[in-house]
Amino acid sequence: MIKEIKSIDIGTMNLISASLSQDEKIVLKKLRHAFLKVKIEQSMTSFLKEEGMQYAEIGEELYILAESAYKMANTMGSALSRPMQDGVLNPKEEKAEIILKILVTALLGKASENNSICYYSIPAEAFINEFRVVYHTGILEEIIESLGYKAKSVNEGMAVVYSSLAEFGFTGIGISCGCGMLNFCVSDRANSLDSFSINRAGDWIDENAAKALAIRQGQVNSVKEKGINLKNPQDRTQKAITIYYKELIRYAVQCLRARLEEKSMGSVFKKPIEIVCAGGTALPTGFTQILKSEIEKTKFPVQINNVFLADDPLYAIARGCLIGAIAENAFRRKKKTNAKKNDQ
Repeated sequence: MIKEIKSIDIGTMNLISASLSQDEKIVLKKLRHAFLKVKIEQSMTSFLKEEGMQYAEIGEELYILAESAYKMANTMGSALSRPMQDGVLNPKEEKAEIILKILVTALLGKASENNSICYYSIPAEAFINEFRVVYHTGILEEIIESLGYKAKSVNEGMAVVYSSLAEFGFTGIGISCGCGMLNFCVSDRANSLDSFSINRAGDWIDENAAKALAIRQGQVNSVKEKGINLKNPQDRTQKAITIYYKELIRYAVQCLRARLEEKSMGSVFKKPIEIVCAGGTALPTGFTQILKSEIEKTKFPVQINNVFLADDPLYAIARGCLIGAIAENAFRRKKKTNAKKNDQ
């Protein structure tokens, strides 16, 4: 019997883990998935230690990590670096894999049981296949298994379905709205019929709004993180963010419609289904209303009953991965028990 079950959402902006406590409550932890490289100097090392900041010395270089990196980048006016880009490992960051392993280890810790398992999130292949997910998945599996867990991947969109569509029989469309990608999964009774991703998401909004206003991308991101109402932007920066949000949503609906038509999904669902969104990019007020409105303007191949935001959307994917792990483990245990009964 498996006693230790964990999950981790490997996001471009955040890493989030989920586990079951002894009283069977879900425990969630979060780390910002970022770093800032600085020169190794005694004064800097002493400062980081005194302030209790997270950092690592790798070779001849010093890397400030996670939330500490975010705070230092804002203080120094420096650009934050990330181990991931566009939803997968950043090919331009040589130390991406090493830093990712340090952060994953900090969140998960080493397995305490011989048969511990950890389900981890992965993006779907892009709408136009690029096959970058294969390498990304392999590296994540290697990192997690080096900590003593048996690792299994879960599509991000499917994780959203697991976490948020139980009352609808796990039938509908889950959308993971992250920093690097939007991930889609079409599910029928917890069976994934199709999944895909698009390489436009939160970073795409930040980058284009920053270019339009000739400001730093970090400034745009900071405005977003403080909260924004897409139905009522208050200033120049919020207006630029809103414009690119609406363009992102239009593009996402176009891609989803094309995919549903390509896969003839209109004949699969006899009743209207739900669309649920999760992830940091779905947080602004008005996001799901604009998405629903855009769908209603379109000749959509599947009837949609409602579009809504997942409960606790930033943590929904990690929670969904854990739910999937628990359900599969229970199914296997039941199957094994039934097999023993049949043998007797």
